[in-house]
Amino acid sequence: MTTVTQVQLVAPTQLGNSDASVYTVPTQTTAKVGRAVFTNTTASATTISAGITTGGALGASTTLISARPIAPGESYVSPELAGAVIPAGSQIHAFAGASTAVTFTASGLTIV
Repeated sequence: MTTVTQVQLVAPTQLGNSDASVYTVPTQTTAKVGRAVFTNTTASATTISAGITTGGALGASTTLISARPIAPGESYVSPELAGAVIPAGSQIHAFAGASTAVTFTASGLTIV
């Protein structure tokens, strides 16, 4: 029997300034991103990068958002991540141009 559950995939978290996993899909689970939001909480502009990997660092083929500028106080709702289906063991990776400048959160579904 398949169970579909609406969940907060990533609780609000401050992004660092280097590539890091912010969410890993659990074993025997598939996740679907519904909404992913990046908010610049500082008074300076910065950039965001994000993508979906099979566990390694972001590369040319896995980066969905590449150094996108984000203004001070701006909230960017990502169309690049919305609707993405992520298989078990795969990860969402994200980082900002400046450490602790951007808060990231994502919600969606898990299918077990």
